[in-house]
Amino acid sequence: MPRAKEQAKTMTAGTSGATAQRPPVTRRRYFMQHDWHWGIVTAAIAAVASIIPRLFNPTFYYWDDMMQSFLPLWRHMGEEIRSGRFPLMEPGGWVGGNIVAEVGYGIFNPVNIVNSVIVSNFENLSLASYFIIVQFIALLAFGTFMLARDYGSNRPLALAAGVAIPFSGFTLFYEAARWPGGLMAFAWITVFWWSVRRYARRNTSPFLPFLLGFLTMTAGNPYGAIGVILVLAAVAIELMLMRHWRRLIPIVIVGALVGLTAVLVYFPLPLSSAVTVRQQSEILNDLFLSPDMSSLLTMSTSSMRPRINNFWAPIDNVPSSYLAWFVLPLLPWLDFRSFRNRSRQIFSIYIITGIYFLLTFAPSQVLVFRWPIRLIEYVYLGVIVLVAVVASAGLKTTSWKKRLFITVAILGFGTYRAWSMVPEGGKWQVFTLAVTLALVALAVFGWKRFGYRGLAAVMVLGTIATLGMQSRQFVPNNAVAGIGSPVDADTLRDSTSSYRGNTIQIFNTMKITGEEFTEGRLLYGNQILNADVNNSMGRYSGISFTTYVNALCMNYRGETCPLAYTELFKQASPEIDVTLADVLQVETVAVQKTMIAPDQLNVAPGWSIVASDETRTILQRENPLPYPGTVSWASDGVSVQDAVRNGNDEHITLSGDGRAGKLTLARLAWPGYTVTVDGEPQKLTQGPAGVILVDVPAGAKSVDISFTTPGLTMGLAAQAVAWFGILVFTVFHYVRRHRRTGSEEHVIQEPAEKVSV
Repeated sequence: MPRAKEQAKTMTAGTSGATAQRPPVTRRRYFMQHDWHWGIVTAAIAAVASIIPRLFNPTFYYWDDMMQSFLPLWRHMGEEIRSGRFPLMEPGGWVGGNIVAEVGYGIFNPVNIVNSVIVSNFENLSLASYFIIVQFIALLAFGTFMLARDYGSNRPLALAAGVAIPFSGFTLFYEAARWPGGLMAFAWITVFWWSVRRYARRNTSPFLPFLLGFLTMTAGNPYGAIGVILVLAAVAIELMLMRHWRRLIPIVIVGALVGLTAVLVYFPLPLSSAVTVRQQSEILNDLFLSPDMSSLLTMSTSSMRPRINNFWAPIDNVPSSYLAWFVLPLLPWLDFRSFRNRSRQIFSIYIITGIYFLLTFAPSQVLVFRWPIRLIEYVYLGVIVLVAVVASAGLKTTSWKKRLFITVAILGFGTYRAWSMVPEGGKWQVFTLAVTLALVALAVFGWKRFGYRGLAAVMVLGTIATLGMQSRQFVPNNAVAGIGSPVDADTLRDSTSSYRGNTIQIFNTMKITGEEFTEGRLLYGNQILNADVNNSMGRYSGISFTTYVNALCMNYRGETCPLAYTELFKQASPEIDVTLADVLQVETVAVQKTMIAPDQLNVAPGWSIVASDETRTILQRENPLPYPGTVSWASDGVSVQDAVRNGNDEHITLSGDGRAGKLTLARLAWPGYTVTVDGEPQKLTQGPAGVILVDVPAGAKSVDISFTTPGLTMGLAAQAVAWFGILVFTVFHYVRRHRRTGSEEHVIQEPAEKVSV
């Protein structure tokens, strides 16, 4: 108790207490006197703790979108970069070939580029996934620590907050395990938020907030872009409330320059959206992945599975509404009077947390934004930072019986709600209640006996213990793991070694066994890229190409219906007298036997079965493709002599004495393609399944196809302006700072509660 009282007194004494006589500075004390060092320790603890879920399932962090979309594409990009290419568009990727328009892969983000190159050398795909995820768990922990410090938390409690936030329910079980784009955006926004507020209040270099804003924007997640705007607006309002008008202009300038970096990343999608399924402009509420507000009352109940419509049931299969074990139980012990005179100084956190709170409980779809539970982690970030700041004024242990009663009531209600959602889990819920109560008792004891460091140590150890319990309960055989995760790239290459050319799989994931999938006999989404099959016609696509997917009844991850096989071998259109497979230049078809039995499989003329196992029948074209390059069909009288490709561009030579007619190119007619015949531009026209259809005048000698990503020139110009602008602005900052005298012109006085402990 004496230690705790002494520290609390120091915290409320302001800077005078901070300048009291200190013991000699040893090497260890010197290291731990700097926020950066504490932040690194926070990140290291979170990184080590992140191993725990993998102990219960080695493919944790390699589920769902990470497995079927992100990691395979990143590995593929890394392989291309190592070969000297940087593909923005891959015609052979078909529906998933317009990489830059997909946006979400963040291919312009330097960190993603480096990670892509590194993981392209990994053969263990689960380990490659973890290599990426652990970086952003550490970054998120670091950013939360720095953010809490900037708002006035002491170091030990900021560390506890930083370790806890990556393992909150939604962040861990959804973002880290499944949706890496969301985790990356969350981590980047956290450090961006800290850097912007630091810049606004301390007049530091503008380059750091710009750089972190650039990394947030180029990560490619639209929620990151929203976060950038919200953070800049909130910090600006805070400055206005504190009447620091001169700081507003620099914030506006940095914000404008960060905004320019978004042009390259986000403009290609709307400029390509006319042919995609991403054209929603409606606001609706079907309650899908929309959290229940009452779930916030149980944010410290680690066993609580909230009522939320998801992919499997109306009750989630993981504790997605969980934040941290200590947030609600410690509320009765906090001294909220420490906030009495600080509202304006920290108003930005109220704005950001409040707006995210409203967005979390918004309709389930607002234009292109959907599934509002994605934003609950931003609310929790604000909450946990505020708890760390308030707790930095010390715990109140007077009237301890009343406080303990309220704590028990909070946890008891949470346990009751958890039991009411999943009655069969009663024993586990009682066990977690007992553990949490014990942790609360230890936290109060740690505070009374060892002060802030004792309290923070129990908070961190409790976070790790709770993570272990949740991993034991929710990681093994998790529903999202589905049929498993193929982890060995070499096995996948062996399984697809017979594939050649444009390859399409006719299959349904509901009919695949775990063994069939993990051995690579049928691979959905971008998984097939891990097998080095780059010309897959069913790659993952978040935007799709409407005409193409409708023609093959294909969904976003390349699954098809049985009708797709029939449609492939039908005449492509009344005026095109070859099959759709010919128009698409299909060379390999892998058919799932449980979808179409071998005895019901009609083999088209010119095709034969080349391989068969218990899972699939593999058919291939018997004769070489009849036309060169991507030319897949030409009408009578149009004579194609040659085709030369240079990247995505292609020069097609015609005889020059043919009749007027048409030809098709086996590439989807994405906006950005330019078609010229004998140098005369033509309107881009779709043929069967969305391929490029070219009108050929009589006597035409050549057709040229080229592709430029829509908005690319504008985006590169905006990047150049942004980087030139920030370099000039940074130089101006240092010159101006050098000419000034008096630190009072540069630094806004920090609140007294930010004294280190």
